[in-house]
Amino acid sequence: METDLPALSIMIVADDDGRRAFLAKRLGAVAGWKVDAEASRADEGLWSKLSGASRDLIFLDERLAGQDTMEVLEKLRQLHPKSAVVVTAAKGDDKLAVGAMKAGAADYLTDAELELADLGRLFRRVIDRRYLVDQNMELRQVNQMKNEFIANVSHELRTPLSVVIGYAETLKDGGLGELSAAQYKAVDSILSRSVQLLETLNRILRLRESHEGKQQLWLKPVELVGFLKLQAGANPRERERKAITVAASLPQEEAWVLADRDKLSEVLSNLLSNAFKFAPEKSTARLSLKIENDRAVVSLQDEGAGIAPEMLPRLFESFSAAIQGPTRRHAGLGLGLPLSKQIIEQHGGRIWLESGAGGRGTTAFFTLPLSGKDTPAQQVEHPALLEKKRILIVEDNPDLIDVLMLFLSHFSQNLELSTAASGFEALDRVKESIPHLIILDVMMPGMDGFEVIARLRKLPATERIPILVLTGYQEAAPRARKLGVEVLLKPFEKGVFMEKLLRLLGAQGAAK
Repeated sequence: METDLPALSIMIVADDDGRRAFLAKRLGAVAGWKVDAEASRADEGLWSKLSGASRDLIFLDERLAGQDTMEVLEKLRQLHPKSAVVVTAAKGDDKLAVGAMKAGAADYLTDAELELADLGRLFRRVIDRRYLVDQNMELRQVNQMKNEFIANVSHELRTPLSVVIGYAETLKDGGLGELSAAQYKAVDSILSRSVQLLETLNRILRLRESHEGKQQLWLKPVELVGFLKLQAGANPRERERKAITVAASLPQEEAWVLADRDKLSEVLSNLLSNAFKFAPEKSTARLSLKIENDRAVVSLQDEGAGIAPEMLPRLFESFSAAIQGPTRRHAGLGLGLPLSKQIIEQHGGRIWLESGAGGRGTTAFFTLPLSGKDTPAQQVEHPALLEKKRILIVEDNPDLIDVLMLFLSHFSQNLELSTAASGFEALDRVKESIPHLIILDVMMPGMDGFEVIARLRKLPATERIPILVLTGYQEAAPRARKLGVEVLLKPFEKGVFMEKLLRLLGAQGAAK
């Protein structure tokens, strides 16, 4: 018997005396748990009882006199978002069950299921949920404080910087009198460093906006060859100081992509800035464009010292340069590549680096899907702007689950992830909470993925759930596609996986 389990505070909401007595008896019979249960009708007295401390678990009976169960459920969720609510019913009702789950119920149980249910397991889920909700609320508070701090500090710095830059530009242009060569050099340095600091602040703010899901793109047809020619002709201070040449290798024919021109300019500016920063003086940076499989592939190669392979993935993490410590050779916080990655992925492309230490240089690549010259413009929101989405991963390989969880944890703050190691467990999870997307392995013990799909498609509540099948069996792909699901063969690239994920989540939203 488990004696160290925490006590649970439970409220039974039912208008029928027999229902309240039945549930109280069932709760008292759960071995090893200390349960503080209180019963109430769903009348005005209930809300006065719930006006103080929240309950860990609330059983809400669907048979309420003169009241709508869903309205009571929504009010309970508003008053006590940390409380888990289980809706009980005499018989199964798919419409009510789906509505309850969408409104935030933790479970939906019939009388027959209550007789046989493992309430100890339900209690453990409630404890786990309470812990996760507490942790999530604490993280949200910390994140909010961090964002407010960044916003306030950035604002306080931007104002005096604007004054410094304004006076420096006036001095440099001779607006306050002619400068000597030494004075001109000093003012030019002040102006350059101030502009650099302002750009760093702007990047921090853009990164913050991106993390909060405020960054939106307006995609319009852009002719990429001409766009890259303009970018190659830019002459920033670092390029001029080092006398670096940009050699552009571009096709003669036009190449159209859907892009936010300003955001794409920011990506090229970041990549060129890195190339100029790490390349030696009087070297050449090579900018090229190739068309491969209906995608534009842009690359920029420098002649710098190169980067050790183990460091390449870390460069796309926020503040990657700062975490290298005071011994780093070049200034900067390492925000350009993370911002570029977010922008390119919003465009439906991917970005990566290839390099090697020993003077072989570094090449930055990014891809964009080709489009027609007359393709209609469209607005794209950052993945973090997606409404809260529940994703169920059904996979019996724990290593692959870890990889998928890692991918998804960096995709959006608004994902609720759960896992199942078998088809049977997956169906139980779906019954507990209907997901917006299922990532499904095909070959699993007991019940394979095809059987899981067949069962889900038979129920109105689950027949339209988007499913992404991951399989290492080539012959399984056609069979899965015939069932109307997306397929991705193992092994797969992160960029391809994330692209399919975003498309399926968007399709799910559109289907509602």
